Amino acid sequence: MQINLIGAAIDKCAGIAGAADTPQMLNLLLKNSGLQISQIITYSETRNNVPFLKDYFTDLAIAVRDSLVKNEFPLIIGGDHSCAIGTWSGVSGFLSENNQTLGLIWIDAHMDSHTPETSISGNIHGMPLATLFGFGFDEFTSIINSHPKLKPENVVLIGIRSYEDDEAALLNKLGVKIYYNHDVAKLGFSNIFNMVWQDLALKVDKIGLSIDVDGFDPEFTPGVGTIVPDGLNLTQFMDEYTKIDADKLLAVEITEANPILDKEDRTLTCVIDIIKATQRLVSRDY
Repeated sequence: MQINLIGAAIDKCAGIAGAADTPQMLNLLLKNSGLQISQIITYSETRNNVPFLKDYFTDLAIAVRDSLVKNEFPLIIGGDHSCAIGTWSGVSGFLSENNQTLGLIWIDAHMDSHTPETSISGNIHGMPLATLFGFGFDEFTSIINSHPKLKPENVVLIGIRSYEDDEAALLNKLGVKIYYNHDVAKLGFSNIFNMVWQDLALKVDKIGLSIDVDGFDPEFTPGVGTIVPDGLNLTQFMDEYTKIDADKLLAVEITEANPILDKEDRTLTCVIDIIKATQRLVSRDY
C-alpha cells in the first residue's frame, strides 16, 4: 500500500504558535529520503474561529477519506492536535460507508477532552477527543456526517499525566479506558500496548493511532508547546509499534511537534522515525 503524507498546518487552536510549521520543515528534512508531504492543508484564519475551522477540518477530513478511497495509507502530520477532528472524521466516515468499525489508540500527555463549557483556555486543541465522541461545537461534530466519530469502548488513552477534573469526569462517564503514566510505570509500556492492540483487534475492523509527541518524555521530544515530565519512552514505543499487525492499521497522525521550540531537530527527527517505521509497516519492507 502506498503511504500518503498529508500536512495539517495549524497552530491557531493551541496556546503557542509554531506547530503549523512542522509539515514544511519536515519536507526540508525529508528531501533526500524519497518521502514528501504531497499535500499541506493550511489554516490561516484567526484563532479559534469556529466557522472557518469547520471548513478547515472538513477539507482535512475529505483529504483523508479520499486517500482511503484510493487505497492509500493516510499519515497526517500536524499541526496542533485539533487536526484530529478532521483526521478521524475522515477515517470514521470512510469506515461507516463500508460498514466497518474504528478503534483508536490515543498517545498523549493530555486527555484533550474538554468541551467549550469546561475549557478554561478556550483552546480547541484541548477538545478534539470530546468532539469526536460527539460533544462540543455542532459545527465540528457534524463533519462528514452527524454521528459521533468514535465509540468510547473502542478508544484507549496511553501516557496521560496532565488533565483537568472535567475532562476526566467526561471520559470516566463514557467508560473510556485510560492508562496513566503511573500505570505505564507499573505495568510496562510493552505489556499495555500489546494488550490494548490485541483487545481492539478483536473488537473492531480497523485501528488508528493518534500520536501527540508530548506523550513522550521531553528527553526524546523537547520541541512541544506543553512539556510534561515523566512521559513515555520513545524507544519502547518504537520497539512495539514496529511489531504490530499492519493489516489492522488504517491511519496514523502525529501532532504537536513545534520546530520553534525544538532542540537540534530532536523532536522532528523522532517524527521522521515514526514516519519511516510506518512506511515499512505499510509496505511490508522489513
